[in-house]
Order: sequence, then structure tokens, then C-alpha cells
Amino acid sequence: MQTSVDQQQAISPRVALLAAQQSATLSHYSQEQQDAALRLFKVAYQHLGTGGGNTCAKLLLGLYNGTRFPFDLTDLRRLDEDNLNAAITVLHMDAAHTWCEIHVLLDAICDLNIRGKSTGSTLELWAHDLRLKGRCNKEAIPELKARAV
Repeated sequence: MQTSVDQQQAISPRVALLAAQQSATLSHYSQEQQDAALRLFKVAYQHLGTGGGNTCAKLLLGLYNGTRFPFDLTDLRRLDEDNLNAAITVLHMDAAHTWCEIHVLLDAICDLNIRGKSTGSTLELWAHDLRLKGRCNKEAIPELKARAV
């Protein structure tokens, strides 16, 4: 029983630090911006393999690492009005004031840091699934899957 109490005491400062970092990250973005980023992530997550899902994934990948994953703006034509508005909001947010990278914001929105998961890993898997130039090597896939959302 003592071991579990010791483990909780050791974890508590880490959890408190992660919660403070999450709060600090979210404080730099409006609810509209957070909702738009989460909307794009959910569309990509739920609909990867479709025109809209692939476009949302590629847009997020472009924001994540535009050098490795350039985004073709004409792909925005594949989005319906609500998803296009979310994309424009996220693009404006990223261009106007980037306080952190998109995967850091998504991790904070989804409360992932405390659970050891990462949207960055999910983005890397999407790049691999979409066979994008610049994607990770096959050898990295098992580790990415373990940390993905």
C-alpha cells in the first residue's frame, strides 16, 4: 500500500506541472480558435481516406511541419463551409500569433500530456498513411502507434 502512496506523491508534482503548462497554452487562444483546431483534428481522425479528412490532415501536417509536409491551398476547395471556416480560423490563428506549434495546442485541448499521448505522433502516422513525401520510416511506426491518440 505504501508504494502506491509513494508513486502518487512522485506523480503529483509532474501532473501539476503538466496541468499548469496546459492552462498556460490554452490561455493564449480563444475558444473559437481551440474549437476550430479540434474540429479539423476530429475530421481528419474520423474521416482519413476521404477528401475532407485528407485535406484536414494535410492542413494540420502543413502547420505541424510545412517544410516536410507542404500544403496545396487548392485542396481547401474540398471542404464544406463549416470545415472551411475552421481551416481559415486556424490558418489566421497560426499566421497572426503562433504561441506554440499546432500539435502542442491540440495536446492541450485534448488533455493528452498527462496520459503520455501526443497528437504529433498521430500526425506522423497520418503522413505515413497518406504516403506523403517526408513521412517517417516504417521502423518508427510501432513507437508512434504507442503514443498516438
